[in-house]
Amino acid sequence: MSELFSLEDIEVSFLDFTILSDINIDFPAAKASFIIGKAGSGKSTLLKTLAGLMLPERGRVLYNGRDIAKFTSQEERDFRRDCAFGFQDAALWANQSVYNNIALPISLHRRGLAKAEVQRRVQEVALRAGYTDVLHFRPDALSAGEQKQISFARALVLDPKVLFMDEPTASLDEDSVNTVISVLKAEKEAGKTIIAVSHDPRLIAEVADLLVVVADGSVIGRGSVASMAPLVGVELARRIREAEKAIASEKVGEK
Repeated sequence: MSELFSLEDIEVSFLDFTILSDINIDFPAAKASFIIGKAGSGKSTLLKTLAGLMLPERGRVLYNGRDIAKFTSQEERDFRRDCAFGFQDAALWANQSVYNNIALPISLHRRGLAKAEVQRRVQEVALRAGYTDVLHFRPDALSAGEQKQISFARALVLDPKVLFMDEPTASLDEDSVNTVISVLKAEKEAGKTIIAVSHDPRLIAEVADLLVVVADGSVIGRGSVASMAPLVGVELARRIREAEKAIASEKVGEK
């Protein structure tokens, strides 16, 4: 496997508290890697460090072999255009319309794009997320789940090479979960790299190629879903197996 991201001797702290310590791990290109662990284990911090949203006190984050802390201005712009982040709490602009929120990455990274093309892209990703009829609303007119789906659409609008997703199906209804899974499967099939934090057994069963298990700020395992079963906890491992069986049964029924 070709490694797209590599973390070398990473340490991240906040005040006097160490969140991540001695992290050395690779993330392959064109695969879906899922970071899992208990609450407070450092999962989201690891994801944000990979995405360059948090800077480590020590160590290096490499993207295609280049230290992101030493990027030139152009390399930084290219990296931001290549990568998108779906936040757990949506992180929408409250004083902007849904349309402007989705279009935000375009205004930052593709300013020369024609207005008609911006409209086409926004409408396309809104349709994929299932929310084309709310583009003129402000975020506070939407439920928390709807806001999260708008954030998901925003992450897709630049057609990024890398998708960072923080609990993409948490707090969503079943239809929205189905939409997210369908879109992420399509993105992976298109050769995109997905790095996500999730405890959704069905999402893991349908999309994940690799699991990265985090505990107490350290990576304690990395491997296939099956090989990581002893480390993910009895209950989650059971639910993933059940989801895999349900998926297999659905495929048999479709034949």
